[in-house]
Amino acid sequence: MNKISKDDRCPSWLWSLLEKIDFFFPCETHRKSGKKECSLYCLDCTGPALCYACLADHQDHHVVQIRRSSYYYVVRICDVSKFIDVSDVQPYIVNGAKVVFLDEQLKSRFIDEAVMHTCETCRLSLPDPFQFCSLRCKREGLKQDPGLTFVLPPKFSRDNSKDADSPK
Repeated sequence: MNKISKDDRCPSWLWSLLEKIDFFFPCETHRKSGKKECSLYCLDCTGPALCYACLADHQDHHVVQIRRSSYYYVVRICDVSKFIDVSDVQPYIVNGAKVVFLDEQLKSRFIDEAVMHTCETCRLSLPDPFQFCSLRCKREGLKQDPGLTFVLPPKFSRDNSKDADSPK
């Protein structure tokens, strides 16, 4: 699951998710199943979208659910933040859950004097001080900023804090 792209700053599954995957179509394999709409993505296989019946073949894999908000694909932050750093992507609340958009939104991109925050990639107006409006825009930002990454920072542990407090 930890396949990383060429420059090790973006997992290969994220490239695949943002490039070739479509969601919310009927599953070819499980058409007769009750939950036949493909709204799941396997981070390990990076293949086509999955329906709930497909999960039997992906039991030990990392799978995230893609959701729709006003015709845009979103993913819950609590699901995707286990695998990538989304701290610089604008979060939104959709049906009570914090989400990030997969793709840029096609809203106003003009720079207004009153707008304080904009996406560094597509210049979309943002309500809060974040660098990017979506995962795709952050991925595009990797091209301009060599310090930018999706890699999660190492977890802070008690062992690390002892080392930080000890005299050198």
